[in-house]
Amino acid sequence: MKQFIIYGVGSCGRKCFEFLEWKGIEDIYISAFCDKKYNKIREVYSRRCISYSEAISLNIPFLIALVDEKSGNEVLHMIESDGGEGYLYSDFYKILGWEQHVYYREYCAFIHAKYNDKWFDDAEQKEAVDIFWSDNSKFYQHFKRLDLSNVIELACGHGRHVPYYIDSAEKVTLVDILEENMEICRERFKDYDKIEYYQNNGYNLERLPDDNYTALFTYDSMVHFELMDIYEYLKDIYRVLLEGGYALFHHSNYASDYKTNFTNSPHARCFMSKDIFAYLAYRTGFKVVDQSVIDWYGTKGLDCITLLKK
Repeated sequence: MKQFIIYGVGSCGRKCFEFLEWKGIEDIYISAFCDKKYNKIREVYSRRCISYSEAISLNIPFLIALVDEKSGNEVLHMIESDGGEGYLYSDFYKILGWEQHVYYREYCAFIHAKYNDKWFDDAEQKEAVDIFWSDNSKFYQHFKRLDLSNVIELACGHGRHVPYYIDSAEKVTLVDILEENMEICRERFKDYDKIEYYQNNGYNLERLPDDNYTALFTYDSMVHFELMDIYEYLKDIYRVLLEGGYALFHHSNYASDYKTNFTNSPHARCFMSKDIFAYLAYRTGFKVVDQSVIDWYGTKGLDCITLLKK
């Protein structure tokens, strides 16, 4: 078992600890927290909060849980100057032995599971829903082209979109990475026998059959997906759609910084652009029917709506 001391008891440090607990990662043990306020914050999650001098004397590696990159590098330099070992928050995936995109996929799921109840409630409000379903919405204009005979909604969350199309659909498959979201949807739509539920792995649809679905769409979810996961999804979406089937995506158009990820970008957008998405879609066999760059809550050109056809 690897032991670490988390440097920082703020939101970032606490979420690091909670993430390990949520994932049930047993080969990493947090021995203590270290913070300048150690004499006021004596304990965090049943772990002692200790001074830097005591922490460095324990000869245990530090996980520097500071979001600010400059501050994190300053602490790392201090630790290394004192003969210690440290890892920046942005390198957390290395501690886990994961690929970087896998970590951000799982961390995004964790945040949605543990911290986004209010967001899910707010997303049900008329102002938020009208972005998708008002008559002049780009989303809705493209959505009307979908054949809903056998439709997949990818990353459905708590099912806020379902009431807007369920009466027009013959069969619906709701997909989400979180089992708790599936349970909420099962209860919410228990009176509908036309809905199937599928908790997937966050990057493909491996349990769904080939050439079977008339359409797929996803709204306000793929904006948070890692580029590598989007590519895997596109390949599998192409596989499961019938010939001539449409797929409609709301995705990020934020490509200003190649280092961007779910934790450090406007509205938690991941690195993606209109042209990169079109390239990935083309490479997986799709025809790009239409793309529309859109603003998002005042951020100009942040997102894109893309309609594909198999």
